[in-house]
Amino acid sequence: MNISARITLKIIFILLIFFVYLPSFSYSQEDFLDSLRGFFGFQEDQVEILIRNLKDEDLDVRRRAAWALGMVKDPRAIEPLIEILMDENRSIQVNAIAALGKIGAPALEPLFLALEHENRLMRVNASKAIKKIKDPEAIEPLIEALKNEKPYVRLNAAWALGNIKDSRVLEPLVEALKDESPYVRKNAAWSLGMIKDLTAIEPLKAALNDGSAIVRESIVLAFRMINDTKVIEPLIIALSDENQKVVNSAIGALKEVTGENLSQDALEWQKWWEENKKTVNQ
Repeated sequence: MNISARITLKIIFILLIFFVYLPSFSYSQEDFLDSLRGFFGFQEDQVEILIRNLKDEDLDVRRRAAWALGMVKDPRAIEPLIEILMDENRSIQVNAIAALGKIGAPALEPLFLALEHENRLMRVNASKAIKKIKDPEAIEPLIEALKNEKPYVRLNAAWALGNIKDSRVLEPLVEALKDESPYVRKNAAWSLGMIKDLTAIEPLKAALNDGSAIVRESIVLAFRMINDTKVIEPLIIALSDENQKVVNSAIGALKEVTGENLSQDALEWQKWWEENKKTVNQ
C-alpha cells in the first residue's frame, strides 16, 4: 500500500471514531480537533490557544489562561490581556494585571495608552499593571516616561521605578521630586523609600518644605522605609508640620526607627536626640 493510501485510511479511521464514539465521551469537539492537529503534526501554537481561551465563556478557562500567559511572558499576549482588564470577573482582572506585570517592559507602551481609555476600570487596572512591573529592561522606558507631558503617565512611572530597586533610577526620581504634579512628587518620594538608598535622604529632607501635605507625608513614609539613624533628624523636623497626618506619620516612624516611645512634642524628641546622638550613631 502506498503512502497516500495509508494516510487516507488514517483520516477515514479517525473521522469514524469522531462521529461514532465521541458523543459518549466527555470530550469537546475543539479538544478533538487539537488532538487531530497533533496527530498529523499541525499542533496549534500554545500561546495562540491561551489567547483564544481568554474569550471563553467559562470563567475558569479565562482565569487559567490569563495566569498561564503571565508565566509564558509572550508579547503577543499583551493586547488580549489588556482587553480583559475590563472583564466582568474581578479574579480574571487580577490575573491579567499580574500577567502584564510579568511580561514587563514590552507591555509598558500599550499600558500607557490604556491609561487614556474612556473606561475607568480599564484606566485603573492599567495603572495597577504598570505598578506590578519589576523588569530591569523597563528602567529606561520608565525613566523616559517621567518626562511625558501627561501627569498620569509620569505618576505611574514614578511608582513603578520604586519596584525595580536599581541605582540607575535614583537621579531621575530625585529630579521627579520637583515635578509640577504633587502626585508625581508623592510617588517619587515613595519609590525612593522603597529603594532604601541612603543617598536619597538629603534630597528627601530638602523636599520636606513641599507645599503639598500628601508629598510631605510620603516623604515621612520614605524615611520610615529607609529606617536608618540618618532619618531621625528630618523626622524630628517633620513633627513641626502644620498637617496632623504628617505629624502622626513622623511619630510612628520615629518610634520604629529609634525604639523610643515619646510624645509628639518636637522639643522632647530633639532633647532626646541631643543626649543620645553619639550612642545611636555608633
